[in-house]
Amino acid sequence: MLMIIAGGLALLMCFVFLWTGKPVRSLLSSAFGGAAAFFLLNLASGLTGVALSLNLFSAASALFLGAPGICSLWILQFFWR
Repeated sequence: MLMIIAGGLALLMCFVFLWTGKPVRSLLSSAFGGAAAFFLLNLASGLTGVALSLNLFSAASALFLGAPGICSLWILQFFWR
């Protein structure tokens, strides 16, 4: 079920990227923001005790959903640990 939701969100973000008129620029800015958020949240893992592992799901969240996707994964992991 989680993979279906993630796939639906990725498809939605592809439509959003195309709708802006500059899909490559939107995708790259989202991917850069997601990578920066991933790095910063893992840097703060010493304080919080929650670290995200780099796998296909978290990389796809960083690429398509950007910083909100990574922050959502971090919050879910924080509550589920």
